[in-house]
Amino acid sequence: MENEEKMYIDKKLIEKVRNGLSIIKMSSREKDIRKEAEKLFDLLDEEISINSLSLEERILKKMKETKNTDPDMNANLYILHRKLVNGQITRKQALEMFDMYVKIEPYETKMF
Repeated sequence: MENEEKMYIDKKLIEKVRNGLSIIKMSSREKDIRKEAEKLFDLLDEEISINSLSLEERILKKMKETKNTDPDMNANLYILHRKLVNGQITRKQALEMFDMYVKIEPYETKMF
């Protein structure tokens, strides 16, 4: 499974799919449909949690990349990683901050 190709899907779309599966599971009167919706919901949750676990590794990797080239970015990522690991922020918040840092990095290096 490690060699599988991954793709990124908008969080809003994932939430819509999860909500739809929940609605199907709750509103359906047929046992087979409820079971299938629950199975798909669990698969989706499992995949999301597997991908979320790699967030710490992504932050650490970026920290190593910026250690010598961008001390400010390195410090921001270190703080972000500590807050995530210590449970001071959610994975969603950490991912949003990480994405923001990564997006602004090229602009910061061009400015100096």
